[in-house]
Amino acid sequence: MNYIFLTGGTSKRFGSDKSAAILNGKSLLEYATDGLNNLIVVGPTSNVNAIYVREVPEFSGPVAAISAGLQEVKSEVVGIFAIDMPFAPRIVSDLERALIHDASLPIDKYGLVQPLAGIYRTTSLRRALLEFESTQNQSMKSLISKLIIDEVPLVETELLMDIDTPEDYLVAIDLASRLVQ
Repeated sequence: MNYIFLTGGTSKRFGSDKSAAILNGKSLLEYATDGLNNLIVVGPTSNVNAIYVREVPEFSGPVAAISAGLQEVKSEVVGIFAIDMPFAPRIVSDLERALIHDASLPIDKYGLVQPLAGIYRTTSLRRALLEFESTQNQSMKSLISKLIIDEVPLVETELLMDIDTPEDYLVAIDLASRLVQ
């Protein structure tokens, strides 16, 4: 399976490049991708062994970024993860087991589907992207509305924590210290 990691956001609320933030001695990208192969990173290059691409134009949103990354995907199923959810790749096996239709997406502690922490059938995702006249500045909600989603409730919803602010980062450091890498 290929994995697409979206790292090219603006990180406005965080104040600096999130993917370079350190968690347990590793950048968020290193932490999130630890143990995974066949990586595609949509964002700036780093020391992580991956294929690197950028959405055009840069900063045109996650749907455009997924479209750019998907051009490099060779597998029938692809994992898609936002870098500000560094613990989410830990749920890959749960998502794989639940995949029946177009995508397997986790439900967070608020009962919301998290499309940037999921497993997608590559052909289904490509078909859905073709329905857009342009992928620039499209919402993930509009993308997943074109798919049949297998929702995956989780016991450990804290693995879906999203690092948007420096305060969130402190919570992530605490969580990382409690998890075995």
